[in-house]
Parts: sequence; C-alpha cells; structure tokens
Amino acid sequence: MISRSESRKRKAEAQERDVTEYETVFIEVSNRVERLLRIAVWTGLAALLLAQLLLLSPAVRKWAVKVEKLEGVPFERNYGRNSGS
Repeated sequence: MISRSESRKRKAEAQERDVTEYETVFIEVSNRVERLLRIAVWTGLAALLLAQLLLLSPAVRKWAVKVEKLEGVPFERNYGRNSGS
C-alpha cells in the first residue's frame, strides 16, 4: 500500500512533468510564431521598399496611380520677382 506522502509526491512529480512538457511545447510554438512574425515583418518591409522604388518611375506611377492624371499642372510661385502687380 502507498502512503499518503508517497502519493502526494507522485502527484507532484506528475504535475511537474506535465508543466515541463507544457512549457516545452509552448516554447516550441512561440518560437515558430516568432519566426513567422519576423518573416512577415521583413517581407512587408521589403515589399514596401520595392513599391516605393517602383513609384519613382513615371511609367509605373502612371500605370499604378489612377489619381496621377488628375493632379494637373504644379503651381509655381515667383518669389522675389515682380509679377506685374
């Protein structure tokens, strides 16, 4: 027959083993999630940089930005010049 203290000791060991297994699984999963998040952030930054670089090209900007044709002629002020007024 198992004494009470022996039973408690076995339960404590079993609980400790479960917690350790849980923690191990948690660490593995969190490492995977962290890796996926890093990949997502770096991919997003690379895509953003690529998109901004592509928009520097007038041909790409004309094709990609539909509002570009609605912008009209840029306004230029003649600072320091007599405009006839």
